[in-house]
This record gives sequence, structure tokens and C-alpha cells, in this order.
Amino acid sequence: MTTPSGAPDDHSPWRDVSGPPPSAAETGYTGPPPQQPPPPGWRPPMLRPSPPPRRLPRQDAAAIDEAESRARGLSYGVGIGALVVMVIALCAVCGRVLF
Repeated sequence: MTTPSGAPDDHSPWRDVSGPPPSAAETGYTGPPPQQPPPPGWRPPMLRPSPPPRRLPRQDAAAIDEAESRARGLSYGVGIGALVVMVIALCAVCGRVLF
């Protein structure tokens, strides 16, 4: 590996490590900073846990099925009525063009 100037790079990462460890003056690393204990009360305040959710009322499955059946019948009725109106309008438009 070479430096931008083209001179061979320092091979200190590849040196023989079987000898004594390098000194702090040699590496420039003096170690991590000293640790200070945290001040008392450094934790955030604890909040009271929320109560469990309340129970939902029981559902009447038969009444729900009946209501869905009535709604489906109403939807089909509105759809069929719209289809009849569109067919009549299409017949009227095509009848004017042909006759």
C-alpha cells in the first residue's frame, strides 16, 4: 500500500506482535477516560402502569348475522335496480340510433 505521494506506507499494523506491547507514548492512545459514577436520581421517573383493558360486552352472533343478511339483501336490491335503469337507458339510446 502506498500513500498519495507514492512513498511506501508505514507498516506498523503488520509489525510482529510477539514482543512486549507498545507504550502509550508510542501509540498515542492513553486508554479510555476515567468513569464517573452517575449522579443520584439520574434515572427517569417511573410511571404507574396503566390498568388492564376492560372486558367488552358479549355479542349476539345471531342478531349480527341477521343484520348482515338484511344489509346484503338491500345492497343486492339497489344493485339490481341500478342495472335495470342502465339497461333501459342503453335500450333507449340504441333504439334512437337504430330507428
